Amino acid sequence: MRLNPLTTTLGSLVFAGLLAACDTQETPTPETGPDGIAADTGDVDTVAIVNGEPITRADLFTYSGMDEDPGLADGDGTLEELISLELLRQEAVERGLDTDAETRRILRMVETNLLASLLMDRITADLEITRDDLEAEYERQVAQMRGTEYRARHILVEEAEQARELLAELEDGADFAELAEAHSIDPGSAARGGELGWFAPGQMVPAFSDATVALETGETTAEPVESRFGWHIIRLEETRDTPVPELDEVRAELVEILESRAIQEYLEALREDANVEIPTRPANQ
Repeated sequence: MRLNPLTTTLGSLVFAGLLAACDTQETPTPETGPDGIAADTGDVDTVAIVNGEPITRADLFTYSGMDEDPGLADGDGTLEELISLELLRQEAVERGLDTDAETRRILRMVETNLLASLLMDRITADLEITRDDLEAEYERQVAQMRGTEYRARHILVEEAEQARELLAELEDGADFAELAEAHSIDPGSAARGGELGWFAPGQMVPAFSDATVALETGETTAEPVESRFGWHIIRLEETRDTPVPELDEVRAELVEILESRAIQEYLEALREDANVEIPTRPANQ
């Protein structure tokens, strides 16, 4: 199971709202005495001390996921939630739950994911992507996109004999769209007279694609084409070169590709310098 650092860390805190909801006490003021929540520590960054463990404003920021001070008496209960969680954490440690092997494995995975994510963010933040870089990547992507798209209609039936009968009707002058509406078992296209819209060959099953590519514009397959869906009668309406977007339309995608490549290259370099051992085990283990 792959762990997302933020959702994993905060996933264990989903019950925090319940903790706050169960607390019916009025939020104490900073002047509250030793039995209250707040104390005059003289440290403006410390917002609470729970059994000697400080909770700081930075803790509040992290827990709240906010860039600005969420405040201590704004009524949202954030501080109360964090105090409750700290009490539960301390009790869990007291019971030795933090030394459980499974718990340690999970905590290590959380730490690993978080640090790896921070490093990847640092790598991409330090990456300088120039206009030339974007243009070069754009050309690479466009070269892979170039090709031909097809617009076709089809009639899909279950039996080859029925397909041949429909072909005979077409040869006698029947309207393709009307036959598709009346007989095709493809619910997605039958209502449109068999119209499939534009597609690249790779988007269709091989038998269908091969038959379509072999047709001339306006031509219909001479024989039914079998696929795992049934038997097709195909008519090619028109072809076009695959549309290519302008660079500025896909700038964000290009940046993402370049960032991913930089991370992959960095990882490959780390792998080359690393000593990685994968022990062999018997097949039944």
